Amino acid sequence: MKKRSTVGMRRKADRMTYAGSGAVADRKIALVGTAPSGEYAPYEDPSWEIWGVSARAEYVTRADRWFELHRLSGEPNEWMARWRDELTGIAKDTPLFMLYPSIEGAVAYPFDHITARFGTYFMTSSFAWMMALALDELCPIDAPPIGGEIAIFGVDMEYDSEYEQQRAGFRHFLDLAKAWGVGVTRLASSGLAYEPIPYPMCQDDPLLNKLDKKQVEARGQLDTIEATLAVAERGIAENVAVIAALREYGPPNLDTGREIKRMEKETAKLRESVGDMQKNFIRWETAEAEQQWLRDYLTP
Repeated sequence: MKKRSTVGMRRKADRMTYAGSGAVADRKIALVGTAPSGEYAPYEDPSWEIWGVSARAEYVTRADRWFELHRLSGEPNEWMARWRDELTGIAKDTPLFMLYPSIEGAVAYPFDHITARFGTYFMTSSFAWMMALALDELCPIDAPPIGGEIAIFGVDMEYDSEYEQQRAGFRHFLDLAKAWGVGVTRLASSGLAYEPIPYPMCQDDPLLNKLDKKQVEARGQLDTIEATLAVAERGIAENVAVIAALREYGPPNLDTGREIKRMEKETAKLRESVGDMQKNFIRWETAEAEQQWLRDYLTP
């Protein structure tokens, strides 16, 4: 696996703190995803185990375990051939955990044991399976807890319904860790850093009420822009058709050239107006999406 210089990463890591529960951590496990914040994982601190998942980024300079929990069949052949080659390389020097072991040397994820203990209701992402395994090893069901800490890097779970579903499962394991005395570190920039406002308090939360009003405003602006855009675009189409007709069939009693210039000038102004409206539409659409994401994130 190709490695790169970690000087820049070391400087960033020096500014990080890996705060846990305050308890002595016999094992420290860093779960590393593919989001950009994965670069901040403690690769240079050997006291931390690094558990990675899916595609291995260049900044992942070492790993103690790797996870590929999706089946490998049914994907495009060219992409899958490259991914199989990469996984085969990973498995040569790193335990590769798979739910569907199809790579030589892969380790079968302990599905039966984990689902017997945790069930399947909250298994909504690869990271849920990884969290479950980490908690199972730190807090064995048939032995006293060994003590430990988990840190999350490269996992945001933001911006769309898929991650909304995944967050619910992942938050379950965050709550389990808290109940079992396992510290879980999350970066402040992560979508997992904050907890939702519980029901029914969310009904009276001033921030959520403000977001609701902002969304009504954004939707009203979008509806107005859409209606105005439709009128302007229809005007452009009509002008273009009239200009073409004047050029081909201009009546002799009309100063055709002057009328064409007037309509071309009008059409240019309409097109400029359409461009401005499209920019405003994107701005309000982005605002609406951000507000909706925040509302979904803050509600249970």
